[in-house]
Amino acid sequence: MIDYIEGEVAELSDELMVLNKDGIGFQLFVSQATRESLKHHEGPVKIFTYLHVREDELSLYGFSTLEERKLFRLLISVSGVGPKGALSILSNVTPQRFQEAVIGERRDVLEEIKGIGRKTAERLIVELKEKISKISFGPEPVRALSNREEMAFKALTRNLGFGDSEARRAIAQVKATGVESTEELVKRALSLLASR
Repeated sequence: MIDYIEGEVAELSDELMVLNKDGIGFQLFVSQATRESLKHHEGPVKIFTYLHVREDELSLYGFSTLEERKLFRLLISVSGVGPKGALSILSNVTPQRFQEAVIGERRDVLEEIKGIGRKTAERLIVELKEKISKISFGPEPVRALSNREEMAFKALTRNLGFGDSEARRAIAQVKATGVESTEELVKRALSLLASR
């Protein structure tokens, strides 16, 4: 098994990356979180991997953190959740937030994730609650905010009274949809926070 690959990012697209290691290009499926962490990175990177073997296909999945890979492995152990579904979950929620939702049996939080309906949310809770409670994902990473994101963050926390972590999560989710203006970021993040 390939545990990780260290190399240069040769290509980065919506769900794929190509990692150049000594002249060999490894194609990896990646989550949005991994893609974002690599966007402005220069020089060699270390990507943790998972090789998914099917009868007719070998697929390599890449993760910027061990936590993300740990959660991916747990997710694909759930009946009805394949690698693509697991990546979709990882693209929409941090391992820490997912763990909190499962342990707290917060089906509503899980249903907010694209591609997860009521039955899948229930299955995730039933099948993963015991397993995921034994895992430590560490503290939720705090990434630097752009100027627009910082302005939106201040509007949500200082002016509207939302907590730091929930404001950051909402901004990240809205930002992932391609929203650029500060006003639109605040508007959509507020709508997202109000629906929780």
